[in-house]
Amino acid sequence: MAPLEIPPSPQPFSQIQAVFAGSEDPFATALSMSEMDRRSDAWLPGAATRDVLVSVATQQYSTVFVDKENLTMPGLKFDNIQGDAVKDLLLRFLGEKAAARRQVADASSVEQSFVGLKQLIAGCLAMPCVQPVAGARGPPCCAFQSSRNWRAAVDLCGRLLTAHGQGYGKSGLPTSHTADSLQLWFVRLALLVKLGLFQNAELEFEPFGSLDQPDLYYEYYPHVYPGRRGSMVPFSMRILHAELQQYLGNPQESLDRLHRVKAVCSQILAHLEQGLAEDGSMSSISPENRQGHGQQPPPPPCLRAAVAVPPGPGDLLHGNCLLLMKDYVLAVDAYRSAIQFHPEQEPQLLSGIGRIFLQIGDIKTAEKYFQDVERVTQKLDGPQGKMMVLMNRAFLHLGQNNFTEAHRFFTEILRIDPTNAVANNNAAVCLLYLGRLKDSLRQLEALVQQEPGHCLHESVLFNLTTMYELESSRSPQKKQALLEAVAGREGDSFNTQCLKLA
Repeated sequence: MAPLEIPPSPQPFSQIQAVFAGSEDPFATALSMSEMDRRSDAWLPGAATRDVLVSVATQQYSTVFVDKENLTMPGLKFDNIQGDAVKDLLLRFLGEKAAARRQVADASSVEQSFVGLKQLIAGCLAMPCVQPVAGARGPPCCAFQSSRNWRAAVDLCGRLLTAHGQGYGKSGLPTSHTADSLQLWFVRLALLVKLGLFQNAELEFEPFGSLDQPDLYYEYYPHVYPGRRGSMVPFSMRILHAELQQYLGNPQESLDRLHRVKAVCSQILAHLEQGLAEDGSMSSISPENRQGHGQQPPPPPCLRAAVAVPPGPGDLLHGNCLLLMKDYVLAVDAYRSAIQFHPEQEPQLLSGIGRIFLQIGDIKTAEKYFQDVERVTQKLDGPQGKMMVLMNRAFLHLGQNNFTEAHRFFTEILRIDPTNAVANNNAAVCLLYLGRLKDSLRQLEALVQQEPGHCLHESVLFNLTTMYELESSRSPQKKQALLEAVAGREGDSFNTQCLKLA
C-alpha cells in the first residue's frame, strides 16, 4: 500500500469554518488552551502511534510518511434520510390529511451547525407561526413538536460531515480531522445507538479502529494546533465504542475495551500522583489541577439529552456488561464498588442490586438489600427517599406474586406523585393479574390522558395496547387513537413498535 503524506493542515479548511460558524477559531484555541482543554485532551497513545507523533514533532519542516492502514478514514456508510415512522403510520392507517397535520422538525428546519443539533436533540425548538395556505383547512402550525427529533439530528450530522469531506462514499479515502469533526462523529454514533440502530453504528465506527490512530491526536497537525497535545477523540466516544459491543451481543469484548480505557485512565492518574504531566513527562501542573483530573468534565450541553455518560472509573459499565453475561456475583461486586465513588447514589445502587436478586429469585437477599436502602434513606429529606422505599417494597411483593400488596404500595407512591409512570404502569399490571382488566385499563388511560406530554412512555403504551387486544375486537381503532396522541406530542425518535400497529 502506498504511503501517504501528512497534509500541512486539515482541508478543506474554508468549509470547516463555514460549517462550524460560531465556534472558536482553531488557531486562537491552540494559543490560549485552557486548563479544562488540557484535562479533557489528555490520553496516552500506543507505542506505534507515539513513534509517529514523535516523528511529526521533530520533523515539522520536512515530509513525514504514514501508511494508509495506520490512518483513520471514516465516511458515512448510509446516506438515506432517516424519515418519520409516526408519519408513515398516520399515512397508512389514517390517510394523507392526518399525515399532513403532523409537523416535526427535520434537518433543514434548523441552523446547519451545533446549535441546530442541540435543538433537534433536546427538543427546544421555538419556530415562528406558519400560516396555512389560502383555502387550506385546520389551524396554523405555530411550532414544531417540542420533543426529540433524533433521526433528523442524525441526518444533520451527516450533512455537516459531508461538508467536512467525510460524507457518503468517502470511507477509506484520505482525510483530516478537527476536534469539531470528531465531536460530530460522536453525536451521530451516539444517536444511532440511542435509536437502536446498532449495526449501522458498528459500520460507521469501524474505520476508527481502537481510536488510537495518529491522525486522531493534535500533535499530528502541528500547523493547525501548535503546542496542543492529546487526543481529539471525546472521552465519551471511547465509552460508547466499548458499550456498543454489548448491544451487539459481545459483552466480553465490551468488557475488554472498558478495561483498556480504565488502564489508560489509571496510568494518567499515576503520573499525576508522581508529580509528572499526564503523559509522564516533566511538568509544572498545580496541585489543584492535578486533583481536578479525578473529575471527568460533563459532556457538552447539546449531548446531555441524548447520551448519559456514566462518571467515575467504570464500575457501573462493568456491572452492566457482567449482567449481560449472567455473571451476577461479579456484577454485584462491581455495583458495590461503585458506591465508594458515588456515595450520593448509594440508595439507588443498593436498590438496583436488590432487584438483581429479585430477578434471579433470591428473595431473602433482595429483602436484605432493600432493608439497607431503608436505613440509608432515613437520612434523606423530601419524598424521594420514601418513594424509593415504597417502590422496593412493591417490587418485593411482585417477586413473591403477592399482587394485592404490591398494588397497595404502588398506590401509596401515586398519592405522593400521581404522575409517576413506573408506579402507574406496575399498578395496572397488578390489577391485570388480579383479574381486574377494566380497572387496569382505566388506570393507564387516565395516565395517558391527564399527562400526555410526560406519560406517553413506550412501556406504558405497549401494556395499554396489549390490554386493548385482551379487551375487545375494537383494539385497532383504539390503537389508532393512541397513534394520533403520539403524533401530536412526540418527535421522530419515537419507537412505534409499542403501538403494535404494523
